[in-house]
Amino acid sequence: MKLSVIILFLLCSVSHSLSAQNEEEGIFTATLLAGANFSQIDGDEDAAYSKVGFNGGARGGVRFGDRMELCTEILFSQKGSYIKSLNKTYHLDYIEVPVLFYYKDWEAADKNNRKYMRVMVGGGFSYSRLLNSATKQYGTTLEDGQPGYANFLSNDLMFMLDANIFFTRNWGINVRWARSLLTIVEKPIRQNISYAINRSIILRVLFRF
Repeated sequence: MKLSVIILFLLCSVSHSLSAQNEEEGIFTATLLAGANFSQIDGDEDAAYSKVGFNGGARGGVRFGDRMELCTEILFSQKGSYIKSLNKTYHLDYIEVPVLFYYKDWEAADKNNRKYMRVMVGGGFSYSRLLNSATKQYGTTLEDGQPGYANFLSNDLMFMLDANIFFTRNWGINVRWARSLLTIVEKPIRQNISYAINRSIILRVLFRF
């Protein structure tokens, strides 16, 4: 985790320096991201992406030619699920470190004739560390040992697919789908279901330096 933070900081610093010196895209890229998770937990009592939470942070990338880029991110990500029929919420706060590989297309130029790619699509994996969890029902926070309480694991490994569309050289939107590869609970949330996994659809605004 500490190594990823250091690498991302260095990538952002170098990218900012290069962009100030070069009108074209540099080898390194840096991006700020902010938006929302629409989440659910497979294995609870509901199947809708009805839990809304914040997702935001920074992305650093290394370009391989004009068409490919390897990126890592440092994110604060709020996940969980909301079960309307039971008025029950599982709230999960994570620090997340995705690593993704992108293919880029649709070359464009800004008003200063600087070239950039409008579309980035890719996929990868993400490691998440749980910071905080809470289970609430009818407005009351459930404690460990109470019926309906869930013990969540500290670590989560996810697979993700990702798409970015840039409307200008700097501004764009991001859509991401992510799914846990392993269960995220110590004990099943529901009877006869041995697992529980995070699923999220993420929508974010991007600012690329």
